[in-house]
Amino acid sequence: MNISPFDLFLLLGGLQGFILAVLLWVNTKGRRLSNRLLAGLIGLMALMSFAVGIPVANRTISLFLDLFPVFNAMLLGPLLFLYTKSLLDPEFRIGKAEKRHFFPILIDWGAPLLGWTFMLGLLLSMHTREEGIRWGHWMDQYNTYVDIPRWLSLATYWLLTRQWMNKQVARQNASHQLLHVRWLKQFLNVMLGFLLIWLLHLVPYIIPATGLTVLDQWGWYPIYIPLSVLIYWLGLKGYLHARNSPSAALLVETTPKATSTQLPADTVEAIIMRLKEAMQVDHLYLNPELTVDKVGKHIQLPAKTISFVLNQHLKKSFNTFVNEYRVAAVIKQLSNSGSEQFTIAGIAFSCGFNSQATFQRTFRQLTGMSPTEYLSRQASV
Repeated sequence: MNISPFDLFLLLGGLQGFILAVLLWVNTKGRRLSNRLLAGLIGLMALMSFAVGIPVANRTISLFLDLFPVFNAMLLGPLLFLYTKSLLDPEFRIGKAEKRHFFPILIDWGAPLLGWTFMLGLLLSMHTREEGIRWGHWMDQYNTYVDIPRWLSLATYWLLTRQWMNKQVARQNASHQLLHVRWLKQFLNVMLGFLLIWLLHLVPYIIPATGLTVLDQWGWYPIYIPLSVLIYWLGLKGYLHARNSPSAALLVETTPKATSTQLPADTVEAIIMRLKEAMQVDHLYLNPELTVDKVGKHIQLPAKTISFVLNQHLKKSFNTFVNEYRVAAVIKQLSNSGSEQFTIAGIAFSCGFNSQATFQRTFRQLTGMSPTEYLSRQASV
C-alpha cells in the first residue's frame, strides 16, 4: 500500500497529537482541568488529521469514516474558550452552563446520522442498495456546507476568548498570570492564522462551480497540512507550558495575606460597601450554596481579604454576615399579608437557607425567638 508524503505527514501529525493528548491528560503539573481541556482540543484535531490521512481504499475503513463522527470541529471553539478561562481563573469549574457550549456537536453528527438512517432503512427493507448513491450525495452535500457553521463557530469563540482574556487581564493585573497570558496570546495568534487559511480554502470550496475543481486539484491538504503543523506546535508548546506552570494551589498560596497594615481604613470601608451591595442589590444570599470564594469571585476580591474584613472589622463570620440578610428576607416575607399560603420552612428555603435546623438556630440567635413565636407575636400586634 502506497502512502503519499502528504498523507504520511497527516498520519504522523495525528499520531503525535494522540500521544501528546494522553500526556497532557495524565500530567499532574499545572491545573488538571486546563490540561484535560487542551488534551481534548489536541485529540480532536489529531483525530481529524488521522481520518484525512488514512487510506480509504479499504471498504471497511471508508464505511467507518462515513458512519462515525470523526470530524467534531464544532467543539474546537468551546474547548479553546473554556481552556482559556480555566487557565486564567483558578476557581473556574465546568458546570451546567459550560456544558451547553458542547451541544452544537450535533451539527457535526448530521452526515453520520444520515448514513445510519439509510443503513437502518436498508435493514428494514425501506430502501434498496441502489438508493445508497442518492443518500451518499446528500451526505456529501451536508459535509460541504457544514463547514460554514464550523468556521463561524471557531471564529466566534476566538473573538469571545480574546475579549474575555483582555478583560480578565485588565481586571486582575496579576503578575503570576503573565506566563499564561503570554502563552495564550501566542496560541490565539496561531489559531487566527489557521482561521484565515481555512477561510481561503472554504470560500471556493462551497461554491458549486469551483468546489470540485478545488478538491480535484488540491484535495484537503490546504487545510489539514496547516492543521497538522498546528497539532505539532500546539501539542509540544502546550505540554511544555503545562509542565512549567505552577499549580492552582500554589497560585492561591502566593496571594498576599490580608493584614491590617495592607488594608487602610478607606479600603476596608470600600470593601464593606461592596459586600453590602452584593447582598442588598445583587441578592447573593439567595444562593443556598453561597461561599466566600463565590462572593470573592463576584466582587473580584480574594476570599482571604473578605474573611479578614468580616472577622476583624465587622466582628462576624462569613456565615453570620450572609445569614443576617437571609433572616431579614424571611422576616419581610412573614410580615407580608400573603405569607399564610406558604410554610415557614418554604419561606426559609426561598430566602437562601438550605437546612431547616440552621434556619431555626440562626433565627433564634438573631431575633431572640423562634419563627413560630415571631409569627404569634406579629398576630397579636
